[in-house]
Amino acid sequence: MNLFKKAQTATEYLIILAVVIIISLIVIGVLGGIPIIGKGAANRASAAYWKTSDIAISDIAISALGTDTIIVKNNLKNSITINDLTINSVDLASGETLNSGATRTYTGSVAACTAGQSFSYTVSIAYIDSATSASYTFTGDGTKLEGTCAN
Repeated sequence: MNLFKKAQTATEYLIILAVVIIISLIVIGVLGGIPIIGKGAANRASAAYWKTSDIAISDIAISALGTDTIIVKNNLKNSITINDLTINSVDLASGETLNSGATRTYTGSVAACTAGQSFSYTVSIAYIDSATSASYTFTGDGTKLEGTCAN
């Protein structure tokens, strides 16, 4: 009878240990501790943030050929004038007005990259609110623009 209790205790211990290991691996993957697992989650989190921010980057294509496309959307209630749209220290815009809900496509060469390679760039958008004439700089609260380089 005592042998059965020891076997049951050992089995319970192994099950608890397996659950702890599985939870640890999930947490490490979500936080990006294992690059292969965490890479996709970081890219999706960055894309979700930038698509819903006040000045949104609704779509981006960084190309290995050097022709990069960035689509910017004004999610504010007032129209704005974008004085500077700087991605990876490259300024793509100057003086364009975007009405509320409007989008604008910018093209240029943000950076050289290899197809399939990951990128992570800082973003800074300097704009003027048309209703108040106040100047603002939006940097995404430190959230970088992340993704994978296109062909």
